[in-house]
Amino acid sequence: MPARVVLVRPRSPGNVGSVARAMKNFGMTDLCLVDPRLHRASDRQGEAPYFETESRRMAWHASDILDRGRTFRTLAAAVADCGVVLATSPQPVSRMRTLSPEEAAAMLAKRSDAPGAVVFGSESSGLTNDEAALCSGVIVIPTDPAYRDLNLAQSAAVIGYVFYRAGRETAGLESEPELALASHAFVEETAGAMTEVALRAGFLKQGGAPVGRELRHLLHRAGLSRREAELFRSFWTRILSRLPEK
Repeated sequence: MPARVVLVRPRSPGNVGSVARAMKNFGMTDLCLVDPRLHRASDRQGEAPYFETESRRMAWHASDILDRGRTFRTLAAAVADCGVVLATSPQPVSRMRTLSPEEAAAMLAKRSDAPGAVVFGSESSGLTNDEAALCSGVIVIPTDPAYRDLNLAQSAAVIGYVFYRAGRETAGLESEPELALASHAFVEETAGAMTEVALRAGFLKQGGAPVGRELRHLLHRAGLSRREAELFRSFWTRILSRLPEK
């Protein structure tokens, strides 16, 4: 199934419209905005808001993508029902698995039971460390080292093209049956139990965010089945019941 496109804190309505256009070019229809920063102070009551006018102007026959788009307050909420969730970045990110667009397409193709998501951070600041920890890896588009930066719509178009081409090449091929994999939200619950065990056991300390994020990212990267996640969560919950409260 086509991947969900998630834009985190987008600041430019024109970029949102341009991304919608790129999505329609390559058969992607599921657009989510997380905490969008799109309205300007000069918008007056009774006028079409900046988002509506500028985004639709740039969407160019892809306004239906905007019409179906959904808005969420957090990235976790936007991808709760997803299987594989992949971030994007102009360069590799420390402690995260780096994927080419082709490798990302292959990873998402293995999860036919749940939507996959490609996450784009804010144009000005990208993703926070906590948001990156929710992702299974980071897609890096190869570019000339002399100038690596692609704008938001360019990145969406390149990734959309690779995904679309991969989908056409594998259409009609029988795939091996896969285990039912855990949803993103269920892995988050499992990670929460693991983190609480680590805190109570003294392995993590309050405020030890980097190690805690690395543990959380490890679970998302592992591609746990629902059964495996249930086993881990039951295991850690049993340990929690025997540890003293901090």
